[in-house]
Amino acid sequence: MDHIETPDLSHLTASDYEHVYEPAEDSFLIIDALESELHDIRNHTKPLLALEVGSGSGVVITALAKSLGTSCTYFSTDINPKACSATRRTATFNKVQVQAVNCDLVLPLLTRLQNNVDVLIFNPPYVPTIDTELDKSGNPINLSWAGGLRGRVVMDRLFPLVPQLLSPKGRFYLLILKENGEEDIVQTLTRLGMTSSVVMERRAGREQLKVLCFQHVVNKV
Repeated sequence: MDHIETPDLSHLTASDYEHVYEPAEDSFLIIDALESELHDIRNHTKPLLALEVGSGSGVVITALAKSLGTSCTYFSTDINPKACSATRRTATFNKVQVQAVNCDLVLPLLTRLQNNVDVLIFNPPYVPTIDTELDKSGNPINLSWAGGLRGRVVMDRLFPLVPQLLSPKGRFYLLILKENGEEDIVQTLTRLGMTSSVVMERRAGREQLKVLCFQHVVNKV
């Protein structure tokens, strides 16, 4: 049975979580979703490169790295430098290698990673908020959850980049909240040449969470 082991996070302290998003139901939902897809990821996608955007503590990309092993190269990005440090420490503590890059989304890596990402993961800041919550001069941990109007401000910026990043067999795993507007998100990525499926959904308190998977449309002759 394909299984993903949750990484050991005992090296992270309460002090770390003052600046870095502490793994919660959304984090574990996306890990469970990846576990449910692991057989297909291994046997059909056969990934050589995986990337998580907004890695926070590093729990998700480290979990994937522990499961897929050294045949794949792992990257992560985060706009919060303390999150990048936490991701590196989580990877090292769990004996895997993740290259964590401090940047906005994936902008500095676009040329390097173009059409090479086999597994793309994004647990975005999805909570609908007022725009002032997106102030980068405040506590950087706010940027891990504050999503602006409809919770879509950050994820909408990534969507146009997805077709450029994904390899021909690549998979894009996106966690969303009901209030984000699933139908509109699917339509947006459909217009970009992607097909979609629902991998897993779960209620966490008042939040209805869902993990979607997007892939390039395959043109059958």
